[in-house]
Amino acid sequence: MADKKIVLAIDDNLQQLNEFKSMLVPKYDLRTVKSASEAIAFLFKNPSDIILLDIEMPNINGFEFFKDIRRVPSYVSTPIIIVSGNSGAEFSEKCKKHDPAGILTKPVDPDTLIKTIEKALGA
Repeated sequence: MADKKIVLAIDDNLQQLNEFKSMLVPKYDLRTVKSASEAIAFLFKNPSDIILLDIEMPNINGFEFFKDIRRVPSYVSTPIIIVSGNSGAEFSEKCKKHDPAGILTKPVDPDTLIKTIEKALGA
């Protein structure tokens, strides 16, 4: 059996991280962090195949993280899926400027999340 893909979920809401765990484990190797700064430190030490990114976080928000991580050569093309409680046309347009692999609105449907991840990974 092939190794599981590593999914890094970044969200300051512990309940959301637990929901990701219930949706994605055991299909994926899920790693979680509660802030963008934790994510940056994690990614420099641990490769990840795909990132689930909350936007509304304290200190460094998701958009800032997106710009910062794209400057790192090994993460230029890593798929990033935005998962946010925000919705609406203006928010969606702002997200699209960052060219994410997907944009999902919380609460996330488990089947939609898995399909979005599979599509982003080319599975």
